[in-house]
Amino acid sequence: MGTAQKRSVGRHRIVEFTDYKSKLIRVVTNLYHVSAEMVANIYKARWGVELFFRWIKQNLNVPRLFETTKNAVYNQLYSALLAYVILKFTYTTITKKIIDKPLSLLGFTRRLLEDNLPLEWHFYIQQFCHTLLFV
Repeated sequence: MGTAQKRSVGRHRIVEFTDYKSKLIRVVTNLYHVSAEMVANIYKARWGVELFFRWIKQNLNVPRLFETTKNAVYNQLYSALLAYVILKFTYTTITKKIIDKPLSLLGFTRRLLEDNLPLEWHFYIQQFCHTLLFV
């Protein structure tokens, strides 16, 4: 396998399986001591992790990690997730009250950061924060 300059020396095996959409997946591996089902399960688990990190990068606005230590990664992801949950909860609560000026979550976030929300949205945010503080 590989190009003429960088050809692999060892032998590999190809494992074929179908994903949840019945699409054929081929995986090249050098794991000979595990069954084909185990290779498929490992790949599916790894793909789930990849999808999770893609969601984190897209939704939590974490394009890169500041540090690589376990504690630093945990703190950065936990903080981003907490901020996302608060923002999403605020957005969902307020959009139930506002019908005539709908905004997407992305539009809401962008306008909130730019301090460019419509006046009606500001009113509902103040009202929402007031009810949170005095409940």
